[in-house]
Amino acid sequence: MIIKEIKIKNFRSYYGSNRLSLSKGLTLVIGDNGDGKTTLFEALEWLFDTTGEDRKESHISEKRKAEMEIGECDVVSVNITFEHDGEKEIEKSFIFEKVSETNFRTKDYKFVGFFIDGPERQSITGDRLLNMCFEPVIRKYCLFKGESKLDVFQDDDTALKTLVDTFSGIRQYDKLVELTEVFEQKSANAANRELQNDKKVSKQAKELNAELNDVLNDIQNIKKELDQKKISISEFTSKLELLEKNQETSERYKDFKERIKGLKDKRAKLAGLAMCEYSTNLLDEYWILRSFPSIIKEYSAKVSALSKEKRRLDIQETERRAKEAGEREAISKIQKLANDFVPLPWNLPDKETMQEMIDEEVCKVCGRPAPKGSDAYKYMCDKLNDYLAHITAEANKKSLVKEEEAPLFPNSFINELHARQIKLSGETEQEISQITYVISDRLEFVSKRKAELAAVDKQLKDLENELNDLLVQSGLSPDFLDKSISDWTGFFEAKSRAVSRVSELETTLKFKENSRDEIREKLSKLEPTSSMTQVYQRVHTAFERITKAFANAKEQNINNFLQLLENESNKYLQKLNKNDFYGIIRIRKTINNSARIELYSENGTRIENPNGALKTTMYMSVLFAISQITTLKREQDYPLIFDAPTSSFGGFKEDTFYNVIDTIDKQCVIATKDLLVVDKATGKKVLDYDTINKLSCSVYRIERVEPFKEKDLSTIQTVINQIR
Repeated sequence: MIIKEIKIKNFRSYYGSNRLSLSKGLTLVIGDNGDGKTTLFEALEWLFDTTGEDRKESHISEKRKAEMEIGECDVVSVNITFEHDGEKEIEKSFIFEKVSETNFRTKDYKFVGFFIDGPERQSITGDRLLNMCFEPVIRKYCLFKGESKLDVFQDDDTALKTLVDTFSGIRQYDKLVELTEVFEQKSANAANRELQNDKKVSKQAKELNAELNDVLNDIQNIKKELDQKKISISEFTSKLELLEKNQETSERYKDFKERIKGLKDKRAKLAGLAMCEYSTNLLDEYWILRSFPSIIKEYSAKVSALSKEKRRLDIQETERRAKEAGEREAISKIQKLANDFVPLPWNLPDKETMQEMIDEEVCKVCGRPAPKGSDAYKYMCDKLNDYLAHITAEANKKSLVKEEEAPLFPNSFINELHARQIKLSGETEQEISQITYVISDRLEFVSKRKAELAAVDKQLKDLENELNDLLVQSGLSPDFLDKSISDWTGFFEAKSRAVSRVSELETTLKFKENSRDEIREKLSKLEPTSSMTQVYQRVHTAFERITKAFANAKEQNINNFLQLLENESNKYLQKLNKNDFYGIIRIRKTINNSARIELYSENGTRIENPNGALKTTMYMSVLFAISQITTLKREQDYPLIFDAPTSSFGGFKEDTFYNVIDTIDKQCVIATKDLLVVDKATGKKVLDYDTINKLSCSVYRIERVEPFKEKDLSTIQTVINQIR
């Protein structure tokens, strides 16, 4: 199966119709983080999935959804045209309809295939055609997302059996081994029964069978414990390797976290410096006066005039009050009686005494009568009237004094205005005149800090993208990476104890198996009286040998396949690491009948923790080898499709890697960001044509259409441009 063309319509970021033509060799799909590399990969995953109907709304392009009218319909589809005994085509699709402003309905799911039959184009169900041309057992070795998924045996105990079953004749051995084991057990039971019934050898047979049963039970228990210990060793080894492997990843993760924290601290500081309270400064810092120097002068002039007028009026009022007070004092001083005697005080005699003397018509001061109509009587009446007039005058005088005590300007508004005018003059006035320069400097400072803030934001975004890539590629969670590798010593000691116990058990098992064989040998040498018993013995011996032969043949078949896989893998490993150290791949069968891919030096030393690039090429070599064996054994080829498989490579390694892949006669699609460089003039990432021009493969550039909103998915659209 060789894919010739991929068509994608309205699948997530691939808005509208999009198309890629693939070469028979290498096709590079180059894009930055978030441009749509993984979405392309997941579109093919969706197409190759035959487990059931899948028309999730999350598959629909958000951009297409945003522009639709209620009642309008469109389609999501992924289509491939491929070569497999002629040209064929497979398409998976469904229709989506906008039923309200926020709701969509999906319907009419289709998975169809087409092939040419003579002059006609025939249709067939998509899953049937896919399974005919690209078996499920082969498809699992086609799509690989990130570096962490390249090891086909990791976390898959059935991977080795699946490969062996697919590419060798081992399946027939499984049934034969199972069948012969049943026959061997039945023949053994029959032979033992006959021996124990034979009078000549009955006693010996019973004793030997009792010994044999004890030994077989011991062997079974030892094997059970041995298997458990080997599984423990395998688990401890895996955990230790995981810790070793993740030590580098953990260190990189912590470095990213520290750098991100440093940038966030820097960003917080810059954000504070870039903050300018324009509204507050407008009033509190007098920025509002920047364009009003003439108003300030006019304000000062008017306040000075008001203050001067207030002082003038205050002086005038003070003079008026002083004059009135002086006049009253002079009048009181010049009041005298007509005969130049100073009169009695106004309050003597008092009111009651004067009224009593008038009523009785007698002056009780001198004792003389004062009849009504006389001068003395009139004097007393005038004196009483003066008393009453004086009381009234005193009351009026007190009221007048109260009114005169009230200030002319009871409030201090003019004083406050004058104080503000004084404050605005002098140094303050000079400061206000400098506001223009202060504002200009401040705005320039803020502008520079905002530019620095934007640069830090970009660095933060790049670092966070790199951190996300690290998590995706490693397949590890942040919690795991944050955790301290404190279990290392415990795992190592537990593994050492298990290894020591395995050594003891294997020695004991070997002794018990020798005892078993000796007992069986003694049983086989017994000479029973009955000829039929001898026949049973010979039949059992034959089945025992047949069972061992089939078991050995099965084991040898597995070993032969592993050897073939090793040989083919090492050929690719050498190619992928041209002019660099690469070692030797060994594929070891594990206790649970799966396998482990290991790397060794030529001197036999295992390379416990190869660097990321070497580990990636090791796993990819095995994948290329599996594909090569498929071609040899099944006369069938299939594409290898990788999403970001080379994140741990350096620049030189990338160049060598792509040059080598370009020469391998195998269809390979690699989605990567490796061949992007930063344009110093624009700061944007552009294609590395120096490297690309050295390759002969097909090259596509995928990228997001600009402008777009960082928080609005409906503005995101991936476009595909063919470079070569």
